[in-house]
Amino acid sequence: MVLSIRLSRAETNALFLAGDIMVTWPIEGLAQGGDPSPERSGMFVSEIAARPTGLRIRYAEPSQVEQAVLAVRARLAEAGLGEEQE
Repeated sequence: MVLSIRLSRAETNALFLAGDIMVTWPIEGLAQGGDPSPERSGMFVSEIAARPTGLRIRYAEPSQVEQAVLAVRARLAEAGLGEEQE
């Protein structure tokens, strides 16, 4: 299961105006082969925005990715960044 995070140009501009924030996610259940190493539990949104393909976090179980989605969604909402479904 993979959680994918990518910012649009409008969201990147909004981030610049509002200030950068740290997004964190649970590390329990992180699978090898994702963008962050299994030990990494957070990243600044500007760092995610700077990646051409965004950030992809790989988990072993669906329940683990669901927990990560809730955590990331809440933090991005605090920064006023919306959500798009792919």
